[in-house]
Amino acid sequence: MNIVIAAFRSRPVWILLLSLSLLTLIGALSPLNQWLEFRRPELMSGQIWRPFTAWMAQLNLNHWLVNQWGLVLMALVLPPRLKTADALALVWVWVFASVMLLVSDYRQYAGLSGLLYGWLVWSVLRSPYYPLWLRWAVVGVLTVKVVQENLPGAHGSALVSGWISGNIAVQSHAWGLTAGWLALLGAWLAPRFIRPAP
Repeated sequence: MNIVIAAFRSRPVWILLLSLSLLTLIGALSPLNQWLEFRRPELMSGQIWRPFTAWMAQLNLNHWLVNQWGLVLMALVLPPRLKTADALALVWVWVFASVMLLVSDYRQYAGLSGLLYGWLVWSVLRSPYYPLWLRWAVVGVLTVKVVQENLPGAHGSALVSGWISGNIAVQSHAWGLTAGWLALLGAWLAPRFIRPAP
């Protein structure tokens, strides 16, 4: 038991990811998921939190389980402690995807996967672990997958859709992916335009 406690103390990022996992697990339970998920009629009646909390809502336990893969991958690639840039990027992806959900034509949405794609693009490419070619390959596969499922006529995996008992909101994957790439672009451009004070 002491080894487990020591592992978590030495890796605060695991505490963050475990907290996200537990929050989304709670968000899979009814009636809480109905209060958290994005529903346009309720938003229009003044429930303005819904675009920002929809990511915590899950359709059911199968949906929650599918989304855990992203958190596990993040645990494998993130350093033990997040830097300020990492935290800002994760928040940026959440805000960007939430605003996109707000202005989208979705009437209802629940799930973490939209954010996960952006968080993974950032986390994998900025990871201090694994060879650079492998990190680029993983992000390339994620990017191709999201682009492919957003092509006209594509709708995401029918297998996953059946297992979670709901449609896959592929546009949310594109929003997250875009936000992750924009965060990386910003991190690359920032040192070129921001000069330290003499």
